[in-house]
Amino acid sequence: MKYKLQFIKISNEHEFAGCGFAGNIYITLNALTHIGHEDKLHVDMETNECACTQSNADLHGTKNCWEYYFDQVSIGDEPFGYMDSLVTANLSYDNREVFMHPENFIDLKTKFFNSFSLKPYLVELIDSYYQNNLKDKVTLGVQVRLTDMKYHHHVSSIDPYIEKIKTILLERPDINQIFLATDDSTIIPILRSAIPIPILCYEDMFRADETKLHIMPYDRFTDGRELHRYKLGVECLQEIFTLSSVIIY
Repeated sequence: MKYKLQFIKISNEHEFAGCGFAGNIYITLNALTHIGHEDKLHVDMETNECACTQSNADLHGTKNCWEYYFDQVSIGDEPFGYMDSLVTANLSYDNREVFMHPENFIDLKTKFFNSFSLKPYLVELIDSYYQNNLKDKVTLGVQVRLTDMKYHHHVSSIDPYIEKIKTILLERPDINQIFLATDDSTIIPILRSAIPIPILCYEDMFRADETKLHIMPYDRFTDGRELHRYKLGVECLQEIFTLSSVIIY
């Protein structure tokens, strides 16, 4: 059976449906926990504007911004099940230990790729970076999420990350390098000064800097670069899939 997941606003105070693109992927994964292994999920990010909707653009032959990045089944006149993006979360951050064991998510990964496949241009982009930078090297993946999360939710500053990385490197002296995913460019030189092995990242991505701190939730969605919101989604997926190919702590 086919199911449609339609993205809606969390509340009237929100500017667009769902949340940021990484959060929307998490919502989609939660929706997949509600369907069977042979079922197909169709994501509707067209009916309502979402984080990566590029207004007045017809990218990759679609106005559904999920389909900027993923191929998926279409839904025609046949019956289908319906969910919206407020679907019950079977995946919860309450037990963070479960996320430290990738084997817990093999079934969900299979479900995801049963319904979706990355667009070929993204496969090429991500694979090229892997081949040129990560292949045959033991790489530690690190995500440092700061900006509005630091300002509003008081997540850790950079210092605990540095201490944790140093601890891991003592435990795993075979690690050759670090791949860093972050929304804050100001911490990249800090980490590179503090850590004795190379730190790689996508150098040309849109990130907060000294002049644009992105401390409000919607700050990052407004910028003058061409196709900015579309490119935010591309960059999000580059970091997600590159992180998935290395050792993640």
